[in-house]
Amino acid sequence: MTEIKVEVVSFGYLHDPPPTADVVLDLRELLHNPAADPTMREKTGVFPEVIEHVLETPGAVDLGEALLFMTRAIIHVRGLAPYPIAASIAIGCSGGRHRSVVLANQLVHWLRQDGLGANVRHRDILKPVVRRKDRERGDRP
Repeated sequence: MTEIKVEVVSFGYLHDPPPTADVVLDLRELLHNPAADPTMREKTGVFPEVIEHVLETPGAVDLGEALLFMTRAIIHVRGLAPYPIAASIAIGCSGGRHRSVVLANQLVHWLRQDGLGANVRHRDILKPVVRRKDRERGDRP
């Protein structure tokens, strides 16, 4: 595996501001929210049924592949310059427990398949599910 390092972080917009990154992707209006389903609300993006729910959203895999393409482009532009981190990607959803976790893990999987060094950090996965009276952006069943 090459020394190129890509840092990927998942996070929730309802907890803290987005982390600083080369690319910040907001999934709230793009992918179906598993937390809208009471059977998945307390689970996270590492559970198979949550992964399936997210990746079956129309366009989800295309979105992930586009993010992979952007990550490769950032690495290419930076070339062999001595950056400690070749690219940083932040992927956010409402609470940082479902959609962002799934897409972050998928991106890291694809990067590793490419032979690139990639790490993932799930900033908010262990935080409680955010309960709101009004529907959050993207909270479609």
